[in-house]
Amino acid sequence: MGPPLRITTALAAAAAVAAVPLLAGCGGGNGDAPSIPLADERGGGARIADLVGKAAWLDADPRTQDSEGCEGVPADRRVSVTAATLIAIDRFDETGEGAHGNYYVQDRADEPVAYSGMTVFQPAFSPPDLRLFPGDVVDLLGVLTEFRGPSSGRFPGCRTLPEIGGTMSFRFEDGPAKPIRVPLDALTSYATARSYLGMLVQIEGVQTVGDPTRRDGRYTARINVGAGVLGDDIPSLSNELYDLEAEGPPLGGGASFGSVTGVLTYFHGFKIAPRCPADFQLEGAALPADDACAP
Repeated sequence: MGPPLRITTALAAAAAVAAVPLLAGCGGGNGDAPSIPLADERGGGARIADLVGKAAWLDADPRTQDSEGCEGVPADRRVSVTAATLIAIDRFDETGEGAHGNYYVQDRADEPVAYSGMTVFQPAFSPPDLRLFPGDVVDLLGVLTEFRGPSSGRFPGCRTLPEIGGTMSFRFEDGPAKPIRVPLDALTSYATARSYLGMLVQIEGVQTVGDPTRRDGRYTARINVGAGVLGDDIPSLSNELYDLEAEGPPLGGGASFGSVTGVLTYFHGFKIAPRCPADFQLEGAALPADDACAP
């Protein structure tokens, strides 16, 4: 006997509604069957892009350290999001201290748009034994927070990380999410890079600078973005989602790639977190037709 089907009350309701016109048509009568609209497969909740936007509270001087006192940062608020595609699950504990558990989702769409990604901070599940995989479409019910950084070191310049803490539930299975192509220079300032936070991004023409750094299990390699960019605004490649140091390509000495795909994260700087070795494409190599990192 195969594994049990994952089905929700919402799906069952949608199937019942879809069947109504057929039953009415078989019953005869003088006239067409009543028109009953089909249920929206995406659900009636908000989309992530409806909730996240520009950071109007951003301080123009990134050296401002006291993000605790920044004015205009939205208060935590309860939200209901439907039809978000799961793009990655952080199962790699790079620090050995429990640095895993985050889920990353973006609005389900044929062509991703800006501000449609989100970090889901160590979620709960409904039902509790639910197991999700990249490509699943989910609903989220929880609290949206503009995280200002840990109390031991707030983010500078009133920068924040939007994230949801709450419960995820399964809606239906779908194919892998498409990455959004982002120019490298869009990642060299918080104001522009925020648009792609939590999203699956694809950056072309990536070259590292210097040697990778290792600190407390974190392995990062800075990306060459030219001169004139402040240190905190230089994006990096990071090992947040898999063992990049042991399983990834060599990143030292100015390594070059035709493109790099990964989830865009933020913690005292923007980082591209590849999900597996196939997220690196050599110069001149064709991009894969399908998501080679999909399970």
